[in-house]
Amino acid sequence: MTEGQTEPPVYRCPMHREVRGRAAGKCPRCGMALVPEGARFGLLRHIARSPLMVVVMLLVMVAVMVMMLM
Repeated sequence: MTEGQTEPPVYRCPMHREVRGRAAGKCPRCGMALVPEGARFGLLRHIARSPLMVVVMLLVMVAVMVMMLM
């Protein structure tokens, strides 16, 4: 590479760290969006994009809390 040029970012799956790509896309194993390498909270970003995932996550949290109180 010459001066002034940077390498293109590497994208990774938040769930499968071994899945890498040179462009944004979807993981071939689970279908999650690939995030730039080094991005923080990739799994949470994926969950927040889907209202269904947020509802499921809340239901699971409530179920765990109820089970702990019993």
